[in-house]
Amino acid sequence: MADQHTNDKVLEGLSDSQRQSLHEFSQVTNANLELAVRVLASRQWNTQQAIQMYYEPGYADALQKTDDAQEAEKDVSEGLRRRGVEASGSGRDTQSNVRGAESSGHNAEGGSRRKPEGSASRRSQFAITPLLVWPFVLMLRLAMLAASTLLRILGIQRIASSGVPNQTTITNDFEHYFEAHYGLEHPPFFHGTLADARTAALRDQKYIVMVLWSKEHDDADVFGRALAHPDVVACLTQPQFIVWADDLTQLDAYAAASDSGATHFPSISVLGPRAASAGLPTRLELVARMRNGPHTANAMAQSLVSFVTRVVASRDSMTRAMQREQDERDAERRLRAQQNAAYEASLARDQERDREQREQSARAREQEIKAREEEIKAKEEQDAEERRRREEQAVDEQRTQWRWAKLAQIHKENATELASADAAKLSLRLENGRRIVHSFARDSTMQRVFDFVETRDVADEWATKGVTPYGSDLAQITAPAGYTHTYEFALVSQFPRVVFDDRRATLHNALSACGLWPSAVLIAEPLFEPED
Repeated sequence: MADQHTNDKVLEGLSDSQRQSLHEFSQVTNANLELAVRVLASRQWNTQQAIQMYYEPGYADALQKTDDAQEAEKDVSEGLRRRGVEASGSGRDTQSNVRGAESSGHNAEGGSRRKPEGSASRRSQFAITPLLVWPFVLMLRLAMLAASTLLRILGIQRIASSGVPNQTTITNDFEHYFEAHYGLEHPPFFHGTLADARTAALRDQKYIVMVLWSKEHDDADVFGRALAHPDVVACLTQPQFIVWADDLTQLDAYAAASDSGATHFPSISVLGPRAASAGLPTRLELVARMRNGPHTANAMAQSLVSFVTRVVASRDSMTRAMQREQDERDAERRLRAQQNAAYEASLARDQERDREQREQSARAREQEIKAREEEIKAKEEQDAEERRRREEQAVDEQRTQWRWAKLAQIHKENATELASADAAKLSLRLENGRRIVHSFARDSTMQRVFDFVETRDVADEWATKGVTPYGSDLAQITAPAGYTHTYEFALVSQFPRVVFDDRRATLHNALSACGLWPSAVLIAEPLFEPED
């Protein structure tokens, strides 16, 4: 109960990151909490540096001595301060000093009993003691600093010359050495550091069978042959064991020996996970260590098998309970993972459904907008076609009215042309192939001939029906206001080839210019392009 209270007190002032560093440091080093906190604090809570310095020979003791030296320095400072106070008060009355000493003694005792008069002199002697000790403490600290610097320099030189050895390489070297001396049949040695083996054992709830080898020990040969015994190999090959082995000349093995308290080598220890207590992380603990075995290989092999089997049997119930807890945690984690996966799958389906609905709505809106645009476009085209048709109809009506008005004008002028003796006789071939012979006055213009040809369709209707679309009185028809007629044909003479396109010229001048006066044959040829 007292240890638990101390641990809670140590952990109370630590932050979350410091507790995590303490957890990692404790898993690797298996050190007590107070020492772990002291080492981590000395390295500014850098876990890797703290672990490395923890395994430096004498570092933990030096750290403890440094704390003691700091306490001694505090005592020296306190003694000097007291001596200064006593010197400053030397002129005071002795009786006052005695009363002050008695009063101090009374307060220190916390009761009504006064101290003897000699207590002040004894306190002065106790205050002088740290002053006499501190030179030795200072020399010890300087010696430790020099030794640490020398070891660091030697370590740097060794690393520069041979490189930093990998723990896997060290384990392989030990395995090769063992196979070279005792054969290929041996337990499956773990490849990695002891920290890696601890992590794997905690993760899989296994035991670590830690073999600390010593080539120089007299029992090394017997121990090696016992370790290669078929019964031992069959026992340690079981999946519940992790066999970690290394030579004491290596740093990791030396640190493991110091932590486990092994003094006789070669040595076999069994490490197993222990149940977590309140506020403390789950970690491995030393379950048992095999002391001294028989001096024959077979007997030592049987003793080793019996030792491991007995240890496992004694902790089997706790191991099963821890395994059940681990299985429950794994099952809960798997269930939580399955629930999360099911939730994510459901969420993904809902999101996919929403996306499809949004895309479908967007497509429907696009189709609606497109249909509306097509409807508007069709309506506009229909309106444009209707306007064009009405415009063409209006133009046709104006053209028809203009032709009837021109026909009325031609009928008025025919009497003058027939009475004229000097007239031109023209043979006209229309666009439909019809031939018409008509006489025109000498001073008639080519425009008169164009109008005559243009009005032949309505003239035939007048001659047949004797009525117009505008009534029976032809003389009352007038040309539409603002209408400009466009002739869609040209009058051409074939022999010689002459195109009569100047409608303002008189008929006499136009025909005389080409030697066709007073008679000519003219053809109405259609124009494919409108006249400017």
